[in-house]
Amino acid sequence: MNMQAEARSERFAPDFQSVLSDITRLIEARAITLYTPHLAPSDPRAVWAATGIPQEALNEYAAYYGSLDVWTQAATRDGLPPKGSLIVSDELLPLEDLRRSEFYNDYLKPYEIGRTLVSIVDDGKLPGFPRVRLSIVRAEAQRPFDAREKATLGAMQQLLRTVMRLHQGSILASGQSQLEVLAFDRLKEPIFILDADTSVLASNEAARRIAQSDPRLQLLRGRLVFSKAGDNNDLRTALAALEAGREAPVFLQLSSSMADGSPLSLILSRPSGLTAGQTQNCIVLQVLDAEAAGADDKELLVARLALTEAEAVVALGVARGMSHEDIARLRQTKVSTVRTILQRLYEKLRINKSTELSRLVHQTLSHDIFLR
Repeated sequence: MNMQAEARSERFAPDFQSVLSDITRLIEARAITLYTPHLAPSDPRAVWAATGIPQEALNEYAAYYGSLDVWTQAATRDGLPPKGSLIVSDELLPLEDLRRSEFYNDYLKPYEIGRTLVSIVDDGKLPGFPRVRLSIVRAEAQRPFDAREKATLGAMQQLLRTVMRLHQGSILASGQSQLEVLAFDRLKEPIFILDADTSVLASNEAARRIAQSDPRLQLLRGRLVFSKAGDNNDLRTALAALEAGREAPVFLQLSSSMADGSPLSLILSRPSGLTAGQTQNCIVLQVLDAEAAGADDKELLVARLALTEAEAVVALGVARGMSHEDIARLRQTKVSTVRTILQRLYEKLRINKSTELSRLVHQTLSHDIFLR
């Protein structure tokens, strides 16, 4: 079975109706909706689920009334609320203004929607994961939401986010997203895509194999966990540095070794080709393959840093102290071409000095791996 077929067969398919029904046991509600407001219901990544309200109400909202939603307009006046936000519709605008709106008279009133408590389950900042809202609905005659109910929904947000990300992750694994490209375009070595909390957002087949076979690391409740506490601390430090904007890759070597003494070394970096907003909480972790140690330097750089052959030759030349002219003669090309490749290297590796490139090359080839 190929990787995509295997991913489809293992696709996580949550029962959203059961999830929503469970919430109604904790918070009094006339209806509850879970939806992706910026994805049409026909989009394969979309979720438009509801209990206590007909599906046609969601369809009408998606097709037309979402653009007239005065509650959303008020809540987003100063920008989109971040994930984890709780929004109470009673606090957004005066009742008189609401009742004068087309949204109230043509949509809320016919469906007996008087007030809502909305959770921003996900804010769409992570690439491949859409914005997700959960709305708890009450009729106008029902009481307002109290502090205890807000706290209950707040405590449930992480669970809801996990369910949604597992669902979206199953779609990503079937070949639909940018994260899959990041995780699977370098199949020679294991690749994990992590968020800042060590949750695994995507991984390739080699990564899943090593997580099952190597006792030094495992997947526990969707997170990447090492066997030694010190290694986990180093991983969190590295993730925090990259999340804070560190440009250069971070190198780690696990303190524990296999019985044969072989080390396990890692490179962590922010994904290239995405904007700063898209890369938030999205880190590429590449496990360096000890079996590749016998390959020549050029092949190691191609495998471990995802370089082209030309980029690897130029990087090696710089690391060995060669001038641009010397590298050009070696490659039988123009000096201007060498400079173009070097600039591409700086952009790809997120560095801006030849000394940084030399250091990166020597660390990668020598296994002198450490957290800077």
